[in-house]
Amino acid sequence: METLEELLVRAEQSHGHICAGQVLGVRMALLGCRAVGIEDPRGTDKKRLLVFVEIDRCAADAINTVT
Repeated sequence: METLEELLVRAEQSHGHICAGQVLGVRMALLGCRAVGIEDPRGTDKKRLLVFVEIDRCAADAINTVT
């Protein structure tokens, strides 16, 4: 999996700017993946992951970018 810094850059590019919601979303996605044992959500493990996000804000874009 990419580092936190790399994921933050990717999230900023995807969302258009970096903000607290982006940082929170990236960290939440990383923690969630670790909690369920997914090493690389965009690689070999991508078929094992389904994410529901119940907000429509910056964090949701970041979670989408990571997972």
